[in-house]
Amino acid sequence: MRFQLVVDANPLVAALLGGRAREIIFSRDVQLCSPQATLFEVAKYIPRVARKLQLTESHVFREFQHLPIEACQPQEYQYEELRATSMIAERDPRDVAVLALALSRSLPIWSNDKDFEGLAGIQLFNTSQLLEHLSRK
Repeated sequence: MRFQLVVDANPLVAALLGGRAREIIFSRDVQLCSPQATLFEVAKYIPRVARKLQLTESHVFREFQHLPIEACQPQEYQYEELRATSMIAERDPRDVAVLALALSRSLPIWSNDKDFEGLAGIQLFNTSQLLEHLSRK
């Protein structure tokens, strides 16, 4: 059985930059999903990533399109948005969709964002923790 997680934007950007997050994303042991809005957020970073890597934007965009991430539509998690808003909106309102999706599917979150730390009932992994967790499987 594959380990299922909701992934935030920052590990996806790190993966595009060639970081260790790629190991997780392309692991056969992991199944990832993310709100469509979060994927749109990542797409905004493509020009910056392309410049940093000295690649064309179209090359980085193709890489992004091939990341095996299930894009989830708001209707899949909207019934948890009010609870998610009450839990995290004061920290960062852009994180509501990720949290709502995690709540709706009862899944842990993969993020390097400290705004998710200490939320009741939410299991959070940063990239290092997740790599360690997967190495024990």
